[in-house]
Amino acid sequence: MTIGGMNTLMQKNDTVLVVGATSSMAQAVCRELAARGYGLVLAGRDETELELLAGDLRTRSGCECRIVAADVGETQFSAKQLIGEAGAFNHVLMAVGDMGAGQSDDAANLTRVTQLSYLAPAAISASAALKLSQQGGGVVAIVGSVAGDRGRQSNYVYGSAKAALASFASGLRNRYAKLGVHVLTIKPGFVDTPMTWGMKSPLIASREHVARDIVRAMEKRKDVIYTPWFWRIIMGIIMHIPERVFKKLKL
Repeated sequence: MTIGGMNTLMQKNDTVLVVGATSSMAQAVCRELAARGYGLVLAGRDETELELLAGDLRTRSGCECRIVAADVGETQFSAKQLIGEAGAFNHVLMAVGDMGAGQSDDAANLTRVTQLSYLAPAAISASAALKLSQQGGGVVAIVGSVAGDRGRQSNYVYGSAKAALASFASGLRNRYAKLGVHVLTIKPGFVDTPMTWGMKSPLIASREHVARDIVRAMEKRKDVIYTPWFWRIIMGIIMHIPERVFKKLKL
């Protein structure tokens, strides 16, 4: 990408800001980006974990890697401050989220899930898109979830936050397209992370598989991806189940 131009294609040696970098899936994406020659700015809550990850990435790939500590769950969190402290970057991967307590819809759980799975990612993505538009372009990749496609009794609090984030990403994509900023919505299904440990399902994908899908989609400027791909079919079926039938299912 050329700063000052309108080319949003990712170029080797570009720098990607990864927010929520220490999550297991984000770490896999960081390794994939580093292996492909990108520089990284790692943002997250735990500075010690960030330093360990940065050291590992430098050792594995020799990539340029910086860190910035930020707790997006804090009530005083400022997206503009995070973007400012991140310094120079060309693209962003927004990988923050929290499933919360499943079916619990008490105020505390709603507040936490909404903050981490919608409000903070949306605010950071908007601030990043503004910065990239002023530079001439770039990619903002936002990790959502297939859970946002339809409210299900097992995780409707998390699903509703991800649904809001997907809608926000769609609007952001259309607003900034003419300014050279490409917004990608990422909808993973079950991924081998702490969230799915203990589950036994052939639908669980490896983090490495999902990471490759995400980086390819960023490089090819896809609008919306499901990863693995078959989740597009699965969710298409689920979304078309009549409500009178759907409410009887244990999903």
